[in-house]
Amino acid sequence: MNSIMADSVKIESRPIPAFYCCYLLRSKNRKAFYIGSTPNPARRLGQHNGSSKGGAKRTSMQGKRPWEMTCIVTGFPSRAAALQFEWAWQNTHATRHIEREVRDARLEELQKGRKNPSPVKRPRPPMSLEARLKNLHHLLGVGSFSRWPLNIRFFAQDVFAQWEKHISKMKTKLRTDVTIRVTPAELPKLAPDVQSEMRTHFIPEIIRAIPVAYEDCKVHVEKSKNILGDGQQRTCGVCRLGMRAEESLVLVCPVETCRAVSHMACMSQKFLAEEKNVDAIIPVQGTCPSCQTSLRWSDLMKELSLRMYGEEELKVMFKTKRKKKSDGTVGEDADEFPDIDELEVDMDEDLDETWTENVNDDEDK
Repeated sequence: MNSIMADSVKIESRPIPAFYCCYLLRSKNRKAFYIGSTPNPARRLGQHNGSSKGGAKRTSMQGKRPWEMTCIVTGFPSRAAALQFEWAWQNTHATRHIEREVRDARLEELQKGRKNPSPVKRPRPPMSLEARLKNLHHLLGVGSFSRWPLNIRFFAQDVFAQWEKHISKMKTKLRTDVTIRVTPAELPKLAPDVQSEMRTHFIPEIIRAIPVAYEDCKVHVEKSKNILGDGQQRTCGVCRLGMRAEESLVLVCPVETCRAVSHMACMSQKFLAEEKNVDAIIPVQGTCPSCQTSLRWSDLMKELSLRMYGEEELKVMFKTKRKKKSDGTVGEDADEFPDIDELEVDMDEDLDETWTENVNDDEDK
């Protein structure tokens, strides 16, 4: 158990990403869609629309721009997890995360009316917006992803309306722990000549405001440093045995007024016992043994991974920015969060680029 839990924290000796999402783009000019993943949605949208370098080849055609980001799926425990979900969302008819009979049913449904479907290959079929939303619903319910703390955020009101319409007709219901938010992102009302120029370069403020650095972890990390930084022995809140942060994987309750610390393995066993899921290995959530607050396992793991493997990230997080005062002298600001680019994170994925040119994309024609 200890080794499994340690592997969930250590991903190539790097901390759990501050943010990673999968997203669905829609062309404003043509019936075209694109699924991708990114640690920075605002930057990625700019790349797809050509206002900055980067972006997928399939989104670079001027006739398809501008692209709008209709929704994002968040809560992935690692970059690898987001990539798995991205590929499965792009290829729900082929992914092994879904049972064979369900895959075949999805493929048959999508192939209806298609001319000369290949009897040998299983190429990615053309997919409407409805199909992509149904595929997303399927993936949120499969066992492979059911214990990830995933959430959906819609930026296009009409896409959310279609989601509700189609999902209400599906036999399987969405798992109750998935949070769905609707925060419409619209172009500002501008003069026609100005708006036409801005369409590809404008990034909605609601997308710019998505926190992609470790803002949500800073208070938790500071608290852990204060509690564990003196090197003294602490008592595990679960097993009541002594422990030291230098020798054990120690979790710290994020609640400001709580001083509880626990062995990671002990807290995991406690959470799993509360969930009463005998098949689970990694928990989803549970209660603090001291303050009884409901805690998410992913939050505890992110803070622990930062403490263990995030030396560079912590330097950036607690860096004090300097600026010139009005009198010309250099002063210091309070700690500010830098752009995620300062962490040299450039891991946006273009999984669609791996598909050969003979893949039929009828939807983009």
